[in-house]
Order: sequence, then C-alpha cells, then structure tokens
Amino acid sequence: MIWGLLALIGGGTFVFNGFGVLMDPNCDTVSFGGGRVIQVTCYQEGALGTGALPGAVAGIGMVIFGALLIFFAWRQFRRSL
Repeated sequence: MIWGLLALIGGGTFVFNGFGVLMDPNCDTVSFGGGRVIQVTCYQEGALGTGALPGAVAGIGMVIFGALLIFFAWRQFRRSL
C-alpha cells in the first residue's frame, strides 16, 4: 500500500515536471541529475551541447514514465479493495 502511494506521488511529479519542460520556451536541452531526487536542468539554445536530451524528448519521456507509474499505482489500489 505504501509503495502504491509513493508511486502515485512520484508519477504525479514526473507528469508535472514533464509538462513544465514541454511548456518552457527556453528549455531546448535537458540534463538529469540528483541523488534520491531527480533534478531537471534546462538549457537555452546557446548551450545546445550542454544537455543530455532534447527538451521535447525529455518532456514526453517524463510524462509517459509518470503516467505508467500512476497506472501501476492505480492497479495496486484497485487490487487491494
């Protein structure tokens, strides 16, 4: 039950950050970092070689991964009822 709640919160965070990356006009490339918490850093067009992924690819990937986490959390909650 606790893992489902954590997956729900984590999935919502991924979806929220993914849409933030997609809607940011200055986010041309994205790099990921951090330890326990995933940190997203956006770079403008002038620093194109700095980021690891293009902004659109990173944003869409984050939304898809977050949606999958939410789906599996929902399945776990549904099974426990």
